[in-house]
Amino acid sequence: MQAVYTAAEYATTLTADLAPHRVRLGVVGNPIAHSCSPQMQQAALHAAAMPGTYVRLQAGLEAGAFEQALATFHRMGFTGLNITVPFKRRAFAAADCSADALATRCGACNTLVRTETGWTGYNTDGPGFARAIAELCGKPLGQLRVALLGACGGAGTALAYQCALDSCPQLAIINRPKPALDALAQELAAISPGRVHAAAMGTDAHRSAVQQADLVVNATSLGLSAGDPMPLDPAWLQPGQVVYDIVTHATPLQQAARERGCTASHGLGMLLWQGAYAFEKWFHTLPDTAAMQHALLLR
Repeated sequence: MQAVYTAAEYATTLTADLAPHRVRLGVVGNPIAHSCSPQMQQAALHAAAMPGTYVRLQAGLEAGAFEQALATFHRMGFTGLNITVPFKRRAFAAADCSADALATRCGACNTLVRTETGWTGYNTDGPGFARAIAELCGKPLGQLRVALLGACGGAGTALAYQCALDSCPQLAIINRPKPALDALAQELAAISPGRVHAAAMGTDAHRSAVQQADLVVNATSLGLSAGDPMPLDPAWLQPGQVVYDIVTHATPLQQAARERGCTASHGLGMLLWQGAYAFEKWFHTLPDTAAMQHALLLR
């Protein structure tokens, strides 16, 4: 397991890495020790013959700590950063995200690119998801009827906007009842009129949305930990559907879906492609995704 550094620790203990010829990249979150991004992005750097280091970076949760960490990484000459839980919205507020439609729509970014004066922000979660789904289903995301569970979460919101921007013929956003669900439905309907509706978890509308979908996406946290309940009743699933779980390991939902005659997948494809598109933002070229995938499978 690669080490986790705070901004101060990286600045004081890894001064050898500050040589100007080396690329410096990292992923910022809290917690961050679980992140698979370092081995994936390190493999991409190696395949591209770019000397450099990609590290896990932990920012504090207290007010201003994340923003101070970004300033430190900028002074240290980091080329770029990935941002993960719980900082994607704060990264959006701290960066210029005006060039990225998805980041602007959902108010969150997961990729930062260094400029002379600060950071430019992008959201590659949505495009990474769309590419992974196209590879899994053999057709573009925009041709699929989607039921998205956990639409109001950090990842779920980006995926919901991606589905709307891609004009999915039907998009059901499903979440625990709260005002944010109706507000999100209204915003998505303005992008894709007549194709979006909201449903509360555990209701008949939830069941109906799952049954009617070509693609069922679990973007909730259910499945992250052993013993979590499933986000839906497996009896609702129909043979031939695709079930996509954005967690990066096998879950009971995936197994239950296969037993019902569905195609089921974990989220490593999305992780791979959001990382590949982040690399493209940093260096203006796509990386060797085969090398990145190999590194992920060895984790």
